[in-house]
Amino acid sequence: MLELIRRNRMLFSAAGVLLLLVLLLSLRWSNPGNARFIDESVYAIAYPFQSAYHRVTASFRSVFEHYVALVHLKEENDRLTLRVRALEEELNHHVNSAIQFDVLREQLGFLEENPERKVFAEVIGESASSLYQLLLINKGLLAGIRRNYPVVLREGVVGRIQSATAMSAVVELITDRRHRFPVMIQRSRDQLETAGEGGSLRLVVQDRGVVFGLGDELRMNRIRMLADVQPGDRVVTSGLAGIFPKGLLVGTVASVTRERHELFQSAEIRPAVNFRKIEGVFVIIRDAKDINSPLFTDQ
Repeated sequence: MLELIRRNRMLFSAAGVLLLLVLLLSLRWSNPGNARFIDESVYAIAYPFQSAYHRVTASFRSVFEHYVALVHLKEENDRLTLRVRALEEELNHHVNSAIQFDVLREQLGFLEENPERKVFAEVIGESASSLYQLLLINKGLLAGIRRNYPVVLREGVVGRIQSATAMSAVVELITDRRHRFPVMIQRSRDQLETAGEGGSLRLVVQDRGVVFGLGDELRMNRIRMLADVQPGDRVVTSGLAGIFPKGLLVGTVASVTRERHELFQSAEIRPAVNFRKIEGVFVIIRDAKDINSPLFTDQ
């Protein structure tokens, strides 16, 4: 019995207090003269329970209010986070627009300097393979673009049109391993032209060669051993292949290799164009009869 009471003492205590309150209320009803004393006794007994109930309800109310405040705070935080992301995207859009504007403004100067017909196209894709160096542009046959048309930028040669559909075209970069085209050293070309002025004659070997792609770089081969090729020389298109007009800048000589037992020397060429940052290109639209006519001067 004692063990039962010990285990359920809280229940028995509450039952005892409840029984005492019932007895006091019964006495109040049966003996109205002692009503004040009985009321005070009831209040004294009930006060601890009322106080505990008040504290518990106040605590629950405070917890609930804090929970509601936290929910509202989280909602506000989520809303502000979304707003910040939207503003960041808008800022990024404006920054990109400003960069594109600067690029197009520079290229506009290129158009004004060279009035030949050109079509500007945006780059919308590139080859994922390291074997091929290709770009996909958003202009094609409907814009007058055809296979083997030269692709350029203000900085220099980009490549040629490999294939075209109605609304797009594939550009084969000059760094593609399949690409070959004839070039010459600009400095020796100037010397050759000077040697013929005024009827004077002197031997000048024009430094011609063939450039082919190495994936990320360029190499110039088949340069005569007598040719004077030096690091820093500008390499331009010779116009002999029937694709690139004469005088387009290809790059600069980075280093020269000369072997005694070889008939020709070779050179590493640093491309004039940064192919990793191309966002748009110009496709030169030229008639077949004009394909070999000079496009730029070498001055």
